[in-house]
Amino acid sequence: MQEVLLDLISIFSNISIVLASIGLIIATSSFISGLQLVKAASRIEGRIHKFNGIATIAIYAVLFILSIVDHGFRLWPIIGWLSGLSIVLLKLKIVRGRKKRARKYISWMGACLVLIWLYIVYIHIPL
Repeated sequence: MQEVLLDLISIFSNISIVLASIGLIIATSSFISGLQLVKAASRIEGRIHKFNGIATIAIYAVLFILSIVDHGFRLWPIIGWLSGLSIVLLKLKIVRGRKKRARKYISWMGACLVLIWLYIVYIHIPL
């Protein structure tokens, strides 16, 4: 029983894996709430979506910093992290433009954000 408990503790002792998993869940939730937000005009749904987005970006930034601290300044991983962040910022710029036509296609960007999360974070996650 003690060995099982120690194995369970060792799984959760790596904070970067836990953060990446939580971030993926929040990013997926943000994508789904963004799709619902296009059809609904609820302020509460808008706030939930905004909170999910802020939490996702914050976890992304923490994982980026942990990756740099753990692996050092290597060019390709930093380019990968920054390109993922630039796509997030591009989505924010499009949404902030408030053009109805752009919002119609923004779900593609939301799906890209989930794929970015899967690719960039799980490839360059600091272990």
